[in-house]
Formats: sequence, structure tokens, C-alpha cells
Amino acid sequence: MTTSRFTLLWWLLVFLWGWFFSCTQAQYYDTNTSPSTPIEYVYTMDDPLQNIISVLQRIKPLLTPSSMHQAAAAEDIFITIPNETIVHFLDESQTFDEFFRKLRISLIQIMIDNQYPDFSNHPYEEGNNAIVLVSWDFKVLKNIEHRDMLDTLLLNKIWLFQSDFTQIKNLKKHLDFSSITITTQEYQNLWSVFLFKTEQDLRDLWYELISSKSRVNTDPDYRRYNIKTAFSNIGNVRLIMPNEIFSLGKEFHYSASADDWSMPYVSWFATFGNNAKMVYGWWLCGVATAFFQGTLTNLWLDLTQYKAHSIYYRNLYEAEIDGITITDPGLDATVYLPKFDLKIQNIRPYPIITVFDFDGLSWSNEQMFTLSKAQDKWSFQYLRTYKSWLLTCFVWKINEENRTNCYRKVKNF
Repeated sequence: MTTSRFTLLWWLLVFLWGWFFSCTQAQYYDTNTSPSTPIEYVYTMDDPLQNIISVLQRIKPLLTPSSMHQAAAAEDIFITIPNETIVHFLDESQTFDEFFRKLRISLIQIMIDNQYPDFSNHPYEEGNNAIVLVSWDFKVLKNIEHRDMLDTLLLNKIWLFQSDFTQIKNLKKHLDFSSITITTQEYQNLWSVFLFKTEQDLRDLWYELISSKSRVNTDPDYRRYNIKTAFSNIGNVRLIMPNEIFSLGKEFHYSASADDWSMPYVSWFATFGNNAKMVYGWWLCGVATAFFQGTLTNLWLDLTQYKAHSIYYRNLYEAEIDGITITDPGLDATVYLPKFDLKIQNIRPYPIITVFDFDGLSWSNEQMFTLSKAQDKWSFQYLRTYKSWLLTCFVWKINEENRTNCYRKVKNF
């Protein structure tokens, strides 16, 4: 609706309100009394026109450009949500909170498209099971309640929608809303923004379960403890940003030199050649294997550093990958810093979400999975086994590329 049409509607409502108000206040007289003595003023109904005009007066800043928008040059506007999008979100929303969420996610999608660099890498402060695997899908069990800088900025721009949401929704087809804009300076001042707050946010951003690894953990106490500690150090939910190189050893804060980390590991015996010695944080290769298997069929990754073991332990490395139980060796990984690490780079223009869930208890389900876009989903297939001198080699077709790992022995731990 043009400004002239809005002005015409405004004055028409003013005229009708004034006429209706004068009629409803007409004086009635009793024929048996003096004509100069009014019996009462009649107020028999809540005046709807008066209510409409009152709402329009309150929300007038939403309908005409604010002084900031008038003063801002076109090149200063970084993000714009146009009138038709606002009306569409009003149509789809029953409450202000739902309306706010839709506006927020539309801004998040624009920020992703512009490769915003400061999404919170660790959206959950602590604890497991914020996001879990359920029947080859994901479920968000803990919404993020904290308000970030984007929340504050957006609320400051649309708070008038909150006070009169129902009336605005009813009048939306007759109102010409101003676009909601964020200037370049406002955008640059944003930091540590949450990519998502609810499961619906993730689904609206087209995230889905792409790759997963799950395993019932019956390991010895020290191994379960070290895996749980590593998962906790990485963070239950971790975003890997575009172009970021994710170093697993760095993320779970481990070095064979037994540095004093805030969440230390325990030591246990390990075999080196024909000798056994006590090693700090041993069996953290279980975390490396979990991460490797849990990201195996996700095309977002570029595997920049990787090494398998020389001995394959069936009961430690076999698991369910993408819901399929693997029985053939060849899908394991090791970490022994500073010599060996597992490094993966995100080659996609959007963040990848990794989830690490394990409570450290015997017979608990150990989960590692990724959320990404549908185009990142691929496959794996066991191909063959062959002998090479004293080694047994296993060939897998992973995301249309053959990968071979060879072992001196394959046995149970």
C-alpha cells in the first residue's frame, strides 16, 4: 500500500471514529422531565474504531521510516527484511515469540550466506544429551535460553509488535510496514551469536542428520573415563566453521607429556613393541575412532591428517555407522600428540554441527554424529581384503573414494 493510500485510510478512520463517538454520546431525555435535564450518556459498547486508532497511534513507528532509516545511506544498510516478509511471518505466527523466532532465523540464514564468522562454537555451556540420536534422526532436548546480541538488536527494532501483536496481526493486510534493517555497523558489532536455539531453528535452516557413529561402551574403567573426559573437553555440541581446521588432539586438550589440563586424564599400560609402559591418557584413540567414524559419510570434510592403528581391536573399534553395524576392520583412527593427530577441515560455506554424547558409564551408548545439509550425505561400502607381506589390508569405498588400511594383527582387546 502506498503512503497516500495509508494517509487516506488514516483520515477515514479518524472521521468514522469522530462520527461514531458523537452518536454514541447522544443525550436521551425523559418526556416527563425538563428537556434541559439529561437522563444519562449512553456507552453501550467498546468502540472498535477507537481501539483501532489507538493501536495505529502506538505502532506508527512501524509504519513509517524511522529517523535512523531516513538518515542512513543505502550503502549503510547490510540486511533488510522487506514488508512482504513481515506480513508472511505474521500470517504464519500465532504469538509474538513465534513471529520473533521466524524473523531471527531469517536473519541467521542471511548471516550464514555472508559467512558470518562469530557464531558461538560452543552453544551449550556444559552437560551431555543436549542433542541426541533418535531412530536415524536428531532430537534437541535442551533449548538455548540465553539472549545473544542479535536477540537484543532485533527486539529493540520490533518491540512495538509485542505490545499489540494480536491487533497488528488482524490489521496486517491494511498496513504498510517499514522494512526491518540492520546497518553495516550494527552487523559488525555483533559477536558470539547462536546459530540456533531450538530444534525448529535447525530444521528451518535445513540442517539434518548426515553421519553418525554409536556404540555400547563396555570398556575398562580407565578407558571410559578418558573418553568421557575428552568428549567433555571438546564440548557436547561443537560448531566447525567454514574453512576451519579441526584438530582433535587440540580440542580434547591432550598431550602425551601429561600437561596439567583443567580436566586431566588417567594413565594406563600400553604396549610399545615388546615392552609395556604406563602412558598418560592412553586409549584416547577411542575418541579419534569415534570422530572419524561419526564424520565418515559427511562430504563437508577434507581429511588433512589421519593415521590408523597397526593393530586392530575388533571389540573396541567396531560400532554402528549410519545405523549399519560394521564387522570388517579398517575404519579406525589414532591420536598420539605431538606425533599423530586427526585433523579435518570444513570445506562448506556454512557451519557444521558435531555432537559428542557419552556419560562415562558402563553399557551406556556412546554417540558421535554431525548435522549438516542434505547435499553432504554420502555412503561407505566394504570392498575387499588382501595380504601384503606380513600385513592384512582392508579396502573401503568411502564417499566414492577407495581407502585402504593395513594391520599387523586383528584381534580382540
